[in-house]
Amino acid sequence: MQLTKPQQTVAKDCARFRLVAAGRRFGKTFLAIRELCYFARNPKTTNYYIAPTYRMAKAIAWEPLKDRLSELRWIKKVNETELKIDLVNGSKIVLAGSDTPDRMRGIFVSGIVIFDEFADMDPDIWTVMRPALADKGGSAMWIGSPKGKNHFYDMFVHGKTAQDWASYKFTTLEGGQVPQLEIEAAQRDMD
Repeated sequence: MQLTKPQQTVAKDCARFRLVAAGRRFGKTFLAIRELCYFARNPKTTNYYIAPTYRMAKAIAWEPLKDRLSELRWIKKVNETELKIDLVNGSKIVLAGSDTPDRMRGIFVSGIVIFDEFADMDPDIWTVMRPALADKGGSAMWIGSPKGKNHFYDMFVHGKTAQDWASYKFTTLEGGQVPQLEIEAAQRDMD
């Protein structure tokens, strides 16, 4: 997958826990799909993509993820109901919603868990998911658009100084997906 320079910066970072606060249309979900594939390339890993709701996970990432994995010819089996993909190397990728965090208890993540639009989630989802990473040494990535000083902001600040954490901030324009003229037009139309 061709990444922009800012996306490459994040992808090359070896920190176990990474946070990306970026403007709309930056390409956060594209980066998330790349990271899911990157971690799932290792045999027998379990990887999760979590959005605020199950429906959002399906609407945002399901089709692009299936398309990418089909291009790679990595798919063994797709479960449309559970939003789960089993790969030929024994790895799996699961999409889920954070709206029912107790359903996530007891799972393990040996690859990566990605929280998309973390500012829109109950922060307790991290409390539920953190133990899922412990025994297998899994990684985590939080991506989202900034929405003031909330739990995403607090984690972002923590990620700037904590060992094995990294925090990144990018504008929509830095993402390279939206031209400057469109940004200026949107600024006139929006607060």
